Amino acid sequence: MDILKNLNHRLMIDSDSVGVVPGGEEDIKEVIKQSPIQLPEDYLTFLYTISGNEGVGISFLVDQDVDPDSTLTIFIWSARNSLEELEELSEPIPEDEFFDNAWMIGDDLGDFVYYYAEGKDGFGLYRDEAGILCIEKAEKIADSLTDFLVKGVGIDVAITYPDEEP
Repeated sequence: MDILKNLNHRLMIDSDSVGVVPGGEEDIKEVIKQSPIQLPEDYLTFLYTISGNEGVGISFLVDQDVDPDSTLTIFIWSARNSLEELEELSEPIPEDEFFDNAWMIGDDLGDFVYYYAEGKDGFGLYRDEAGILCIEKAEKIADSLTDFLVKGVGIDVAITYPDEEP
């Protein structure tokens, strides 16, 4: 399924986002090689639509008509950007339980990062505060990127801070 052609009505591509830049096959091969977990096929397919020409990724905004108070930006990193973020964030801690069991795929341009892992609610897409990164305490957003960006599963989790009611 083409995620971008079937994007949930609550999300829209940020007009400032470089976004759709197909390609990046070598970077995607490196992501597969570097990832400590098996990455879902829909995520890998999505990477092919945003990873060309050394693009950084694509940003989505929550529709202001649906949630007028939302300022959330969901930024899904390109393959190259994922590799660079991994290197930057894991460099001070070469052996770490989080980086041995998760693959980060994006952030909210603020406090939270999104990643795939086998967490307390099973395998799927989780979010956690960038400074914490604890799989056992993270919030599950959805089972897959398709569920999140197309079906809208977990959007309410993504736009709510942990101490707020969704």
